[in-house]
Parts: sequence; C-alpha cells; structure tokens
Amino acid sequence: MTASASNIRIIILFILMISGWITILLIESSQPPAKIIGEVPGLDKVAHFLAFGVLGLLLCALSFKLTSKPAIPLLSMPLLVVSLSGVVEESYQMFVPGRTASFPDLLADIGGAILDIVLAN
Repeated sequence: MTASASNIRIIILFILMISGWITILLIESSQPPAKIIGEVPGLDKVAHFLAFGVLGLLLCALSFKLTSKPAIPLLSMPLLVVSLSGVVEESYQMFVPGRTASFPDLLADIGGAILDIVLAN
C-alpha cells in the first residue's frame, strides 16, 4: 500500500467518523433530555460544548489530513461545519416534542469547536 492510498483510507475513516458523530448528535436530539440535565444547572451547556468539541476535533484531524498547512485558521472549515451542524440541530429541536431550540446551546456548540481549533493548533 502506498502512502497516498493509506492517506485516502484515513481521510475516508475520518469522514465516516464525522458522519457517524453527526448522526449520533441528531439521534440524541430526537429524544427527550435526560433527567440529570434538568437537575444540574449548566450541564446542558457542558454537554453541548463537549459533544460539538468532539466534532470539532474530528474535523480538525480531517483538515490536517487534507492540507499540508501546519495550522488551522480560527475562521476555518471545521468551525463552519460545527456551526452549521449546531444550527441544524437547534432548528431540528424546535420540532421535537419536549425539546427546545436555544441560542446559548448554539454558542456552547461553537465554543467547543473554537477551543478545539485552538488546541489543535
């Protein structure tokens, strides 16, 4: 196997992992929130920050594989994809019984991505 074929396989793996993680996020958004979310103040924001932070890390890893540049600019494709995913998830929650869309949740999503982009650099 050549280095190029190996790189393509890793890129495909990252794309599959990103797609799977977004699917998991949407499935979780389709269900009522866990009881503990309502019992612990701020836990919802922490969950958003961490979940979309994972998505940010996966996107940063893919970005590093797709480009030869050693750094990812803060205003980058990973941030754009996480932001759009957050908007889609929050919009979707408006139509799910027991769920509500929240701008602070979207900010937590984007904050998780920003932290991961900074850490990745």
